[in-house]
Amino acid sequence: WTMVAGGGASVVYADTIADMGFVNELANYGEYSGNPTRTETREYVKTVLDLMTRSKHPSGKPKILLIGGAIANFTDVAKTFDGIIDAFKEYADKMRQVGVRIYVRRGGPN
Repeated sequence: WTMVAGGGASVVYADTIADMGFVNELANYGEYSGNPTRTETREYVKTVLDLMTRSKHPSGKPKILLIGGAIANFTDVAKTFDGIIDAFKEYADKMRQVGVRIYVRRGGPN
């Protein structure tokens, strides 16, 4: 699983997962950029988490949520992460139940 935001870095993540032979494990790729609002980000993340938490991985492996990308000068990172955190609070119990692991890599001037 992956949820990525912003520019070319997100394409690199998806390409790297495929190059490493895990393309069949890549369940969602989302390009979400353009300075979204807190509400827009929350609703996007809730959609990803809803799909991700419907069932455990068949083999019992954890599900991976990758949040990454470079941030353009116009993106308010705090606002974006507030939306992500809002969705995480709503889905925390479900995320624990299916064994979601979260990795974050954000960069950029903001």
